[in-house]
Amino acid sequence: MQTLKIDLSTSRVDRRRVPASDLELDREVFQNITVSLECEKFDDGAMHVVLEASADVWMDCDRTLQRFTAPVVGSHEMVLYPCDQEPSMDFIDECIKLSSRQRFFDVSEAVRDTLMLAIPLRKVAPEAENQLIETVFGPPAPDMDECWDALSISMRGT
Repeated sequence: MQTLKIDLSTSRVDRRRVPASDLELDREVFQNITVSLECEKFDDGAMHVVLEASADVWMDCDRTLQRFTAPVVGSHEMVLYPCDQEPSMDFIDECIKLSSRQRFFDVSEAVRDTLMLAIPLRKVAPEAENQLIETVFGPPAPDMDECWDALSISMRGT
């Protein structure tokens, strides 16, 4: 994995495009990846990092099995703090202890994971969103046990 490093010595805002291969993502699936980093350095040496990653992702529609592309966006916050301190923020996604001589921190893995987690579980193409889904297939079996009658009646009502 190529590195997407941030300099721990300064606060800054950075926005860059990243190739999918640099994040070990399939470039046939992930395209137009953009990463925004906001790094705020505190007086005690800790750094608050907010990253937002976006990409166009090719997916297979769960209803039609057609391929479609859709934008995904995810964000992640972390606090990087010196090894001789304890983090003071408990509302952050992740707190990472740095070594005493560390000058850079690689956020590539966090960006990759953020994009992977931004993919929706339910993948429905925009044109298939209003399409009805068949939920009953054929008549009930003639030898069905009577204990299932109530369920059979309630399913026909939907």
